[in-house]
Amino acid sequence: MEISKSDNKYIYVIVGKNIRRIRKAHHLTQVQLADLIQYNEGTIANIENNSYQTFSLEFLYIISKKLHVSMKEFFENIDE
Repeated sequence: MEISKSDNKYIYVIVGKNIRRIRKAHHLTQVQLADLIQYNEGTIANIENNSYQTFSLEFLYIISKKLHVSMKEFFENIDE
């Protein structure tokens, strides 16, 4: 299902895509990222695939700390 920019859930779609991009740039599988941040693999898959409705800033912060990336990386391409 495609979500338009006017939908409030749009930000979750973009952030999910950026999580996938960042994960792949670090040569990690979803399982490896889940293990690293101590979350369930299904959660990672759902977030990356747009099936997860919400997630916290704390979740992003944990990933940013473990992968040594800036929080702003999760919000790249938000205006496209």
